Amino acid sequence: MERMELHENRAKKQLYHRFWRSIPERMSKGVEHFFYRLGMHITQNPYKWILGCCIIMLFCLSGLFRFRQEKNPMKLWSPPDSGFALDTEWLMSHFEEGLRIQTFILTGNNVLEQQALIKLNEITKQMISIQAPIEKISWTDVCKKIPSIANYMHRTKRQSSLSEDDFFDDDVTSKINQTFEPAIHMDTKTYCEIINNLPMACLMFSILDIWNFDSAKIEKDSTEEIIAKINTVKVSPTLGHSMNFSELLGGVTLDEKGRIIAATAIKTELMVHIKFRDVDMDKSGNNAGTADWATYEVLTWESAYLELAKKLSNELQSEKNNDSLAFYYEAGRSYGDLSGTAMFRDIDKLIIGVALMFLYVLMILSNHNWVEWRFCLTSVGLFCVGIAFILAVGICSLIGIPYGPIHTSLPFLLLGLGVDDIFVFHAYWKQIHTDELNLSKSLTERIGLTLGLAGSAITVTSFTDIMAFIIGATTILPSLRSFCIYAAVGIFVTYLLQITFFIASFTLDARRIEQKRNGMLPCIVHENFTPKLLDPSNAFSWKFIHALYSRIILTMPGKIIIIIITFATMSISIVGMLQLKQGFDPGLLVPKGSYFDQYIITSNQKFDQGFEAFVLMGDDIDYSSEFSKITSLTERLKNASFIQNIEPWPINFAKFVSTYYDTDLKTTKIADDNFYHYLSKFLFSQDGGKYQRNFVFNETFTCGKNAPRIIATTIEFKFTRFVSPSEWIPAMDDSKQLVSKAQIEGYATVWSKAFGPWTSDKMVTQEVTRNLILALICVMITTTILIAEVQTCCWILLCILLTLLNVCGFMYFWGQPIDMVSSIGLQLAIGLSVDYAAHVAHTFLHTESPKDDDDAPRTTRALIAVRHIGAAVAYGAGSTLLAVSMLAFSTSYVFIAFFRIFFLVILFGLWHGLIMLPVVLSIIGPPSLHATQRQPMSVAVVDDED
Repeated sequence: MERMELHENRAKKQLYHRFWRSIPERMSKGVEHFFYRLGMHITQNPYKWILGCCIIMLFCLSGLFRFRQEKNPMKLWSPPDSGFALDTEWLMSHFEEGLRIQTFILTGNNVLEQQALIKLNEITKQMISIQAPIEKISWTDVCKKIPSIANYMHRTKRQSSLSEDDFFDDDVTSKINQTFEPAIHMDTKTYCEIINNLPMACLMFSILDIWNFDSAKIEKDSTEEIIAKINTVKVSPTLGHSMNFSELLGGVTLDEKGRIIAATAIKTELMVHIKFRDVDMDKSGNNAGTADWATYEVLTWESAYLELAKKLSNELQSEKNNDSLAFYYEAGRSYGDLSGTAMFRDIDKLIIGVALMFLYVLMILSNHNWVEWRFCLTSVGLFCVGIAFILAVGICSLIGIPYGPIHTSLPFLLLGLGVDDIFVFHAYWKQIHTDELNLSKSLTERIGLTLGLAGSAITVTSFTDIMAFIIGATTILPSLRSFCIYAAVGIFVTYLLQITFFIASFTLDARRIEQKRNGMLPCIVHENFTPKLLDPSNAFSWKFIHALYSRIILTMPGKIIIIIITFATMSISIVGMLQLKQGFDPGLLVPKGSYFDQYIITSNQKFDQGFEAFVLMGDDIDYSSEFSKITSLTERLKNASFIQNIEPWPINFAKFVSTYYDTDLKTTKIADDNFYHYLSKFLFSQDGGKYQRNFVFNETFTCGKNAPRIIATTIEFKFTRFVSPSEWIPAMDDSKQLVSKAQIEGYATVWSKAFGPWTSDKMVTQEVTRNLILALICVMITTTILIAEVQTCCWILLCILLTLLNVCGFMYFWGQPIDMVSSIGLQLAIGLSVDYAAHVAHTFLHTESPKDDDDAPRTTRALIAVRHIGAAVAYGAGSTLLAVSMLAFSTSYVFIAFFRIFFLVILFGLWHGLIMLPVVLSIIGPPSLHATQRQPMSVAVVDDED
């Protein structure tokens, strides 16, 4: 009885094992049969399939009418629900105006000498007199204008009439011995009439302001007098506002008293006015999404400004008597212009690479005779890839997904995957012709048989790639999300075109060969042409692979060496990956040697440039009640180690009120009327007038009346100059933390334009890690479903993991950081590395060793598998490398980064897919899905058909 139960249990286990074992085989045969029938249908009516594909393509191309390229950097590089995006939206909705800075620098041995200042004055006058040639837009049309109080700031107390002042409090008269402040001590009506009638002047920060931009005055001063004025003048003679002229000097030399006695650089800043409501990023933005907000008028004037600056720089450089002076310049549009151009400037190199790849593919697909030169078929194969990219753009545009700058890398991916599929199909086509029995079959049946065998392998890799990019589309980074959607659609379209349009074209080309027509001129018939039986053992690739694997790689010493090398590279990669730098330097997008690159280098060398930022506060704050907290926050920011300098209007306002109204706002809560009364006086005073730009009121701010309710206000400051994300990300977080700890009741935060890339730097590592993990899980699930053999799927996943590890590790040794560009490259790495490993594993799974091979069946199957598919995989990798090889000579950071990552992916993908994986499969690979073997997978579909 026990024996019977034991026998029944054993039988159940065997039946259970056979059932699960039969699932992959049934799925494999089902997929092969589907593609066999599809190939038969296409071959029977190739023209109908080509016409049908063309009609569908035309429909998809109609989506191009809805094509929209996203140029707004806010919608490209920042998550829509991130703090930076929300704060920027709040800022632009509350502050309708902004500033844009144009800067030029004069350098020399000592620019504080008389002749250097005179030369700078000549240059400055030409720069501010420039006018756009066609539109006639001048500096005064676009500059930021402020009241000039220079003619009124020296009025004495005798010119005021305190007895007539009904606007000020009575205690003002007791302050008669204070420093004279016109806003306090003058008659309100008289003072406000003066203020309201003040001339408006363009805001410019220049050392020449000291001499009122008059070369004759400069010429009269000796060197000592020049130095004395630079160290003592603290108020702009032309504007009347306080100004620190020393900030405009770089490379300064100080004497023992701390006085500036020499400088090697002078900076001049022109302030341009921007109205945010007039900015249209679809028109003013660039293709790279790196442009800043600007109106058409400003951009037009800046173009004329840059043209003149280029001319002046060249003239100064060519002057015979000039041996030290140099001129460097930049405009608000400089970075957007040059980065946008640099991102696409070397597209011609890519075109050359594609042309080389065409010749390469032609050589692989063709036999060296006039009939079997496959010019048309090669063109169709590359056309499928190219049109797939355009169709992906059309389909995504049809559903409203905008096109982004990094989408330019999508053709690289489609070339790698699409051409690889062509080689796989061609490998199976040659494989079935090694059997004389197949030569007697009709063309329809042979193509059906080939697609039945190749379609399964192509489907596994294509759908794995598609699912990996669909998972990548869940990222919160808008540009990366959009790219992943485009990539998934592009791969799917490429896949459909390869198994339909290309197969139909292949049918016509095969008919041409059967009719013995010339490959270039089909009208010519070669009657003497005789097709030969293909013998793969005579091919150089077959001989090379057989010798390499049978004599070296798949021998016991070879396997040990391969495993040791794999572990060694893995160890080195781990070391590199742990040191991999994170962060994107926007300067990398600027072409080396350009005027802007030279300006950046000079500016960084001569000046301690910080990052501009400010505290934002909204209209839901009770400023009179919360002012003590605002003052405390300002003091903490002022003392923070990561803050270079600050414009502390709350501290100065508190000092103003304490001086003239004997009230300590830090400890005393005052009524709203008094607060806005004091604020009005402060903002119209000599020292407080410059802070008017920091306020937005709900009504017009008028002299002589209490300040209206505050809609928004800012506290300006500058971060210190940082060199890496390890410095600027903590500074960004710490500044926000200081605002949070201030516990101001209402909207209060810190904003900086630099927070955009800093936020991306902060998120990109975790987003890339998240995307790669999810993509790998997706690859595992997809391959499990399509291949239905868990062990094989695990080995494919291992190859992808090791490839990604090696790529990340060696990125460090190559100096390539983790940023938005490299994150796209790593996303592409999954797609390419899947192909290298999946084709070999899939072929091994469907290959059975000969019946008389009992000693090492796995090793034999591994050898057969790489002999059968290895060349196709290597050809696919070679075509991708050839296409991107020209990018190694590019000056564009984007193209250089893509070349580095593609090179590493191809190198390590081939190593793990063609070298390591066969070794592992030869040791512990799964059994074959076929019980008998004639040739690898050659009869599975035929048996099903019979």
